Amino acid sequence: MKPWIVPAALALVLAAAVTAGSLVSAQPLPESPVGESDSRVSVVCPAPDTATADVRVAAVAVGETVRTSKLSTPRKVAESNKLVVVENPRQPMRVSVKDTHLFGATTISSAPNGPSRGLAASGCASPQSEHWFTGVDVSKEAQADLILVNLDSAEAVVDLVAYGPGGRLNAPRGVSVKGGSQQAVPLSVIDRTDQPITLKVTTSQGRVAAFLRQFSWNRTAPYSSDWVPDGLAPAANLVLPGIPAGGGSRTLVVSNPGELTAGVDIDVLSPTGLSQLSDAQRIDVPPATTQTIELAPGLDGEAAGVRLTSNLPVTAAVLVDNGRPTASIDSAVAGYTPPLPSDAVWPVSLGTGTTGQLQLVNAAATDATVTLSIAKGTAAAVDTTVTVPAESSTTVALPKTLTTVIRIRTDSTLLYGSVVATSSSGGVKGIAVLDLVASEARSSRATIAYDPHLS
Repeated sequence: MKPWIVPAALALVLAAAVTAGSLVSAQPLPESPVGESDSRVSVVCPAPDTATADVRVAAVAVGETVRTSKLSTPRKVAESNKLVVVENPRQPMRVSVKDTHLFGATTISSAPNGPSRGLAASGCASPQSEHWFTGVDVSKEAQADLILVNLDSAEAVVDLVAYGPGGRLNAPRGVSVKGGSQQAVPLSVIDRTDQPITLKVTTSQGRVAAFLRQFSWNRTAPYSSDWVPDGLAPAANLVLPGIPAGGGSRTLVVSNPGELTAGVDIDVLSPTGLSQLSDAQRIDVPPATTQTIELAPGLDGEAAGVRLTSNLPVTAAVLVDNGRPTASIDSAVAGYTPPLPSDAVWPVSLGTGTTGQLQLVNAAATDATVTLSIAKGTAAAVDTTVTVPAESSTTVALPKTLTTVIRIRTDSTLLYGSVVATSSSGGVKGIAVLDLVASEARSSRATIAYDPHLS
């Protein structure tokens, strides 16, 4: 409804790549490199090919021009110095900006029926060598597809590792993704299990942007679809900011890829402050397994964030639903995210019929002051100052408009964010969680000389 490792070397095609502000040479720089003015940062936005859903890809940059192009037509580039909203592209979109990290791009989809039924949200991501997806449904009532996008001209080769409740599961390896293309990998090849799993995606050659789309079925009828966020690599301290208010299940999924049992302590960061759940304070996760625990009874319907503290690196997500009967149910996945940077921007095209809330979680022991700039489309932004008390969370209502642009500025280094959206479309009570991961955490900067249309 959120991991970034420096890409592997690309044979003969990549001169340099920068991830999260660090410069790493994949090969020696050419004697006459393209100037820094030609350097761009890029992300890929997923956009399913569906006839039943409304899909909107939104992109914006602060003080920079945004370029967009479809995966199949990379030379056909649209350029704008304003907010860009592309409706129903029906294939992945590339978004790039020139020499800046302050930009954002997201994908929103909604449908009253059909395989894409429900409300779904995804951040956009750059090609990387490693991705983690926690909370993947591979039960008999589900369908999950891993979407791999290769923007480079050289072939990429991808390996999958799956962690289930009983240990590692057999998963595909050596999946080839041709340059400038996408490849869907159905996860039905993984052994079925009633409990969610974690999927690690790595490249042995090249790099890919990866997205995981899953569907839930009631016999032969689909009733929910969503994107599982691309989360961070396992760590000992995690914060998951996107648990929505209201009824329904709130299932914490924790995966331990290590070789020893991990003991994980659970703290709740709610509007009333720090607390622990009386019946869910700790979970033990055996090696190479994924375990679950239900949080809903202790949350009492509050919007909240969850902080996990472990003796060993783990990764996690929270599966949520709206608590409705199957006829109107929808679900989402809230991921484990990095802290917000000092300045970042996101365009979110929820549509006029959807209610959105910005959820901020402060994991620090001191209050966090936040400057929010919220704009309706291309209109002037309205600035407000919000204080998020120590070890707590707060929500801010977003305007009902086609596209909202959210800019967040803060001095806090332990502030986390998400957008929680709800809607009514037909008989579906849609719910979606969008992890707010800054584009610099999802993007790579490359100076490309071998294929200029990719810049």
